Amino acid sequence: MKSICPYCGCGCRLSFLGNSVRPDPEDPVSLGKPCVKGLTVSEVFDRSRLKHPMIRIGGGLREVSWKRALETVKKNVEGLSPEEIAFYGSGKVPNEDNWALLKFAKIVAGTNNTDSCCGRLCHIATVSGFQDCFGNSNLTRMDYVNDIDTLFVIGSNPATNYPVFFNRVKKRDIKVVSVQPFFNATSGFGETYIIEPGTEVVLLNGIMNYIISRGLHDPESEKIEGFELLKRTVSGYGPEVVERFCGLDAERFEKLASAVGCSDSLGVFHGMGLTQHLNAVENVHSLANLVLLKSGKVLSLRGEVNVQGVGDIGFLPDRLPSGGFETLQFLEKVWGHELPVEKGKTMIESVLTSPADAIFITSFNPAQSMPALGKVHKNLENSFVVLMESHESLTAEFADVLLPVPALFEREGTITNGEKRIRLVRKVREPPGEARREIDIVRKLAALFGKERFFSWNSPKEVFEEIVKVVPAYRRVDPSAVYSGEDVFADKTVRWKRFFPEKFEGKDEMRSGKYPFLLTTARSRFQFLTGEMTGVSPTLSKLEGEPGVKISKVDAENLGLKTGSRVKLVSEEGSLEVEVEVSEGVPAGLLVGSFHSRKMLINTLFPARFDEETHTPNYKCVAVRIEPLSP
Repeated sequence: MKSICPYCGCGCRLSFLGNSVRPDPEDPVSLGKPCVKGLTVSEVFDRSRLKHPMIRIGGGLREVSWKRALETVKKNVEGLSPEEIAFYGSGKVPNEDNWALLKFAKIVAGTNNTDSCCGRLCHIATVSGFQDCFGNSNLTRMDYVNDIDTLFVIGSNPATNYPVFFNRVKKRDIKVVSVQPFFNATSGFGETYIIEPGTEVVLLNGIMNYIISRGLHDPESEKIEGFELLKRTVSGYGPEVVERFCGLDAERFEKLASAVGCSDSLGVFHGMGLTQHLNAVENVHSLANLVLLKSGKVLSLRGEVNVQGVGDIGFLPDRLPSGGFETLQFLEKVWGHELPVEKGKTMIESVLTSPADAIFITSFNPAQSMPALGKVHKNLENSFVVLMESHESLTAEFADVLLPVPALFEREGTITNGEKRIRLVRKVREPPGEARREIDIVRKLAALFGKERFFSWNSPKEVFEEIVKVVPAYRRVDPSAVYSGEDVFADKTVRWKRFFPEKFEGKDEMRSGKYPFLLTTARSRFQFLTGEMTGVSPTLSKLEGEPGVKISKVDAENLGLKTGSRVKLVSEEGSLEVEVEVSEGVPAGLLVGSFHSRKMLINTLFPARFDEETHTPNYKCVAVRIEPLSP
């Protein structure tokens, strides 16, 4: 049986054979070479699984019947106003289950406090920035690799984070030019330029200034709206400005700018190193400006397997599944129910700044993945939390009602990968215990509220048919084709081209005498997100080793540290004890840590500061100090 890998936005198809997982040689995404995470999925089939509904009684979770669990939910939320309830969808579950939960939020709870985990925390700035510049939030095609001579990577490490995609790059004679705050696996396949985190706008403006001043841009780009403003804006970003802010000397900068500017067919690839900043949208606008200037191709992917889909269907607080709020009457007619019209809260608001009284969460781990974890944990303790999850997680410790759901490969439905490719998910095994998918949970809950008639689907395909009827980007999709196993792309039309010039407004945070280091976060080759699944894989855990923070050789020597030394990291937000790893690839003054492990809750150190437009948190630049601990 073939189904979809539950991890990254590549959305590879795998062959499931009993208790083993093998490559699918006919998969047009992986080209028959999935990564090690996908090939070890079978190791997490039955580890750390949630099997039975539970409710919190006397401070602890106790197993109960589904009937009692759902009645507990109804009892605790039926008296709340729509403003007091929030719902979070997930890029880990199919479009159909997200749709059911979203529809429940709007019809039964009457709220637009609807958001999605990886979408908000990772790539909502990409969606917003690309929509501004192109009229479409996603232009990616992996096979654009065949049409480029230079791949410009900024704020991402595709060799590690998207090895299936990077296999395509390695097969071709493509120049790889990488801009990062430290050396990573992608650095081994081309030229890497190290810059200070948070100075990406300066660098991109400098590159565009170099290109325009030397006539290296596509002449057609001069006809695009905003070109003259762009030209004036970037003219002030010469090599000396780049050197002052980015820390990249003029000679190295000109080599970088020449490599990008002189390419005949440029491709760009970015990730959360570009988006998880206080100026997230400005960063994306600047990269999109470069793409327009060079008539380039976008190859950037997404984080979770279905984060594109959960956003496409409108699991957002500021728009409807049918589009903007101007489409409200259309959606009310299709669903046959009056709907809320007020803009809802993002998860940053409903967890951190204006906590909701009740929160419905599916396959998302805010207790580990959000910033300012001290505040997050306190607010989760004070909210009524309904958690739908397949594997154990830190957030389960804050749940008042815990509802077991199947893993992706235990469902039938669709996902939309990082290139807007809609793919069929097949059920390859039965979920353990009493796990039920969100569609079924929603149907039972709706019946308790007397609104079951709005959720009368007989199959996931019927749910998808409703999605296609409502969601603009899916209107031309044939549900029968998708459910027969055919890959179909959602709408990727470029509706306009516009330059959005941006000025540098300053870094996220600065070093100081009290906090002399900057800490940034990065993803691991062998773990995924907060590790609910990959963290319990014996193979991946062995390959990963214990979590730690990387430090430069120079800084380690100055502090008398070596690999394995324990230190306390302190920021204005909090403190954390960690082990250090001395690394040749990390520049002086910078620390690099991952966010995958419950043993090292690194987001404890990051304050609740975020991009004002999209509420993307800053996970890439926080000032800290190091306090060595006794052995």
